Amino acid sequence: MSAQDCVEVLAISRSSAGQGLKVLREFGAIKSHFKAGDRSECFVIEPDLGVFLTKILDGRLIPAFVSFFSAMQSVRSASGVTASDRFPKLDRWEEKLVDAMAKMKEGLL
Repeated sequence: MSAQDCVEVLAISRSSAGQGLKVLREFGAIKSHFKAGDRSECFVIEPDLGVFLTKILDGRLIPAFVSFFSAMQSVRSASGVTASDRFPKLDRWEEKLVDAMAKMKEGLL
């Protein structure tokens, strides 16, 4: 379906459709598809759930977690607080994330 199709079916503005399609494309939920003889860009849903989830993890979640844990480490260093004092639960989450990322790379997740 094209952006104009989205506008008509959903009864939204062209800019809203464009913004929504942009976000969906960034998440990997849709991809561009061009029809022969048609100048407008159309979009199709990403049929592979694994591809979609990998794009979300790699593009959004993992970078956010890496940034968060890096900032947390900076706070620890600056404050002199040790992991055993205040951060044990966050440390466990970081360990789980690192473990999950390793499993993903090995194809086990």
